Amino acid sequence: MKMKNIKLLSALALMVSVAFTGCKKDDGPIRSSIIVDAVPTITTNIDASGSQSIDLLNLAAFSGKFTVSNYFAGTPGPTKVDIVVRKNGSNTNVKTYKSDITTLPASFSVTAAEIAALFGAPIALGDTYDFAPNITVNGKTYEAFLTLPGAVATGPGVKAGPGFSEFASYGAICAYDPNIYQGDFMVVSDAWADFSPGDVIKLTKVSNNSFSFTDPYAVNATPVPIVVTVNTANNQASIPKTVIGTKWVWAGVGGNPNYTGAFVQTTGAATASSVAPCSQTITLNMLYGVDQGTYSPYPLVLKKK
Repeated sequence: MKMKNIKLLSALALMVSVAFTGCKKDDGPIRSSIIVDAVPTITTNIDASGSQSIDLLNLAAFSGKFTVSNYFAGTPGPTKVDIVVRKNGSNTNVKTYKSDITTLPASFSVTAAEIAALFGAPIALGDTYDFAPNITVNGKTYEAFLTLPGAVATGPGVKAGPGFSEFASYGAICAYDPNIYQGDFMVVSDAWADFSPGDVIKLTKVSNNSFSFTDPYAVNATPVPIVVTVNTANNQASIPKTVIGTKWVWAGVGGNPNYTGAFVQTTGAATASSVAPCSQTITLNMLYGVDQGTYSPYPLVLKKK
């Protein structure tokens, strides 16, 4: 037992010796060979009074307002910032919007024409534009959009800070216009085959984000409107379960089962049903049903006449 204790103490002494020989005078939480620059934390926030997206149907109306400011008020700011803009998330496709901004906070208002001129191309559906500052401190510039693989300009801890925004982002969309979705629409295709291509369906405006139509193939003394509601933030469309008749006209005819009831609704992923204001089309992933069950989804595609 005594011999084992001696061996154990010898081993511990050796470990301590190795540990100390591996240390240097400047060891600590951060070694002296590591250079740490005090880079101010700058936040870029969209102003709610401006446009939140770029409407391709009304480019002239776009006014993207945002403010660049020191996230920690009262702390030293940068020497200057240059406001740059990235297109479609590509860090290799970045242009300078404004240079040599020395006073923060600073507010900006950008137009669609300015964005198109910067990149030398018209704004297209689905384009995104991210505005952020390149920060210069003591002669060193810290870029907002780094091209080094895996590098990030802002750490996750800062991004999670309340009210912090890394950049102001604007996406190009065709905003929903209730004036488009009323009147005559032609059937492009109907997998359910109630309608034929070229048939006309009349849409009626219900509200600024909804419209309705009727299905003449449901038996009912008075046609029941099928109301389509549009999420104007993303143009996704939906129809709740709507009973539109006592049966379908084909029920009990030509050998078809004499099913009762007739209802419709949209189904599947939220993106399966949507409106496209640029092309003035509608796609509805329709589920048709009877009291006895439902039929697989059948897309209905319409286009403004």
